[in-house]
Amino acid sequence: MSFSEALFPLFFLLFFIPIFYARNLQQYCSSSSSCGDIKNISYPFRLQGDPVGCGDPSFQLSCQDNTTILNFRGGKYYVKGISYDQRTIRIVDVNLANGSCALPYKSLSMDEATDDSRFPSLINFWQANFVNCSNSIPDLANRKAHCLSGNNYYVYLNFSNRNLFAYEIPKTCKVISRIPMSSENEVNYPYETTLKLLSSGFDLRWSVECKDCRAADLPCVYKSNSDPRIFQCENVEYGSYYYVSNFWKHYQFIYLLIPNIAFIFLVHC
Repeated sequence: MSFSEALFPLFFLLFFIPIFYARNLQQYCSSSSSCGDIKNISYPFRLQGDPVGCGDPSFQLSCQDNTTILNFRGGKYYVKGISYDQRTIRIVDVNLANGSCALPYKSLSMDEATDDSRFPSLINFWQANFVNCSNSIPDLANRKAHCLSGNNYYVYLNFSNRNLFAYEIPKTCKVISRIPMSSENEVNYPYETTLKLLSSGFDLRWSVECKDCRAADLPCVYKSNSDPRIFQCENVEYGSYYYVSNFWKHYQFIYLLIPNIAFIFLVHC
């Protein structure tokens, strides 16, 4: 047996078995978790405190006061539902969940919401803009958030399918917070109706594949435009240098072990 033939099984064990084993271990946990109304929490999601091999750590949720929580983009959200068939998760800002008159726990635009490899897309691309004005605007009276307004300032809500441009905002006003929402059309409802819409939350698409693509510095794109939306790495030719350097970046620790392992292997041959 030649030297290269003797080392081939060793290379196979080093490079391929850990990858397959880690993914399968995460997917096939002995049981699912639950917290409050959210039952059967399973791969890729996991609850904080679940066994190490269960779920993907990047999709970890927590259970607080019998309520499932997702910490996302610096904000705190209640989980209202997870669809494993459609690969979606519905969340709602904790400050808005009860229909209360409040600002979001943390401002989150649609662009910010989708700038995350785990959740690459929204279902509905609409957001509520909280606009603070130093002067009263009579035309927006029915969209005024009375509990957020004072004697010298007035807070209004506006819907849009993007961030507002500067020319669309009166000079005496500024956007102080944003949050995606489930509305499917650009209708500026009265504030009381808007509160109900905000309390219903919004849907994100989740994708393990997209997370893996971004981890490998590859673009993530739709595999198909039909639901459920499946993502995949975009096939882009970067040349051999890219793939060699990228592989080295993620697996250089294995190369550092090879000399010692090879020596031990040869000693016992």
